[in-house]
Amino acid sequence: MTATTRRGALAASMGLAAFAAGPARGQGFPNRPVTLVVPYAAGGPTDVASRVIAEQMRAPLRTQVIVENRPGDSTILGARAVATATPDGHTLLMVPTTTLCTNPHIYARLPYRVEDFAPVGMAVKVPLGLAVKTALPVHTIAEFRNYVRARPGRLNYGSPGTGANSQLVNALANLSLGLDMTEVPYRGTAPALNDLAAGNVDALVDALATLAPLHASGHIRIIGNFDDVRSPVVPDVPTFAESGHPDLVAFTWFAVVAPAATPRETIAILNAAVTAAVQSEVTKERFAQLGFVPQSSTVDDLGRYIRSEYDRWGPLIRRLGIRVE
Repeated sequence: MTATTRRGALAASMGLAAFAAGPARGQGFPNRPVTLVVPYAAGGPTDVASRVIAEQMRAPLRTQVIVENRPGDSTILGARAVATATPDGHTLLMVPTTTLCTNPHIYARLPYRVEDFAPVGMAVKVPLGLAVKTALPVHTIAEFRNYVRARPGRLNYGSPGTGANSQLVNALANLSLGLDMTEVPYRGTAPALNDLAAGNVDALVDALATLAPLHASGHIRIIGNFDDVRSPVVPDVPTFAESGHPDLVAFTWFAVVAPAATPRETIAILNAAVTAAVQSEVTKERFAQLGFVPQSSTVDDLGRYIRSEYDRWGPLIRRLGIRVE
């Protein structure tokens, strides 16, 4: 382990040790509506999923849960708002992988720290897939690997932006498979996906649910699933793990966190509410329509998982030289 890696692991360990919530003073919670901050614009899949969770949290909490969209700056605006909120459990944040596990490695000056948040509960898993343009004469992961290796530097892949989870998963796949491909940056996944369907880029990593309609219509071809199980959205597509690449298990996830000093008793109430919401039949049905997978966790398990994701992506980000000063 290099000195840089040790510092990153230590930072994660120290930061996430503080994920233990504050003193047990949560009596009387909640005493007003709870706000769930979503660091993305309204109308997108993350927003829709968050609103499903918020709606299903109302019954166990016996109060309204209001979704507040604070998009911008790679989730930084929303995270900053919650990091500085009163730590009484009434302001929560729906965090993606980006907020706590990749942004701290990318941005030299973040207006929040990992230790500014306390874990509440896991909520959503979003399986990712690797798709190629239909003109590419490959139908399996092995064929893709061999085809690209025979043409070093001549093929490209679309990237939705610096530090995006799908960009990092694509870079991880390239390293694992020994591929030399050129990154084509876009401002988001939608234009990248449009160019893949038009044949202007060769490959793209994106949510399976987003890729599936174009795969079904024959406009693109999904050749690999990064999840550890096959997806009901595209059951014909094998996972990288079953194709001989067990290190290529990765997905986008979303979890609920609170300001760090939120009382333990309040965190316990919130975890129970998030878990009930995730496990409700309404959530399962709606997530199935979105191509999402409901995920629940204990508070401690979420803290450990966030730490493991922080440690996983930090070395890759440094190897790729992704840094915003």
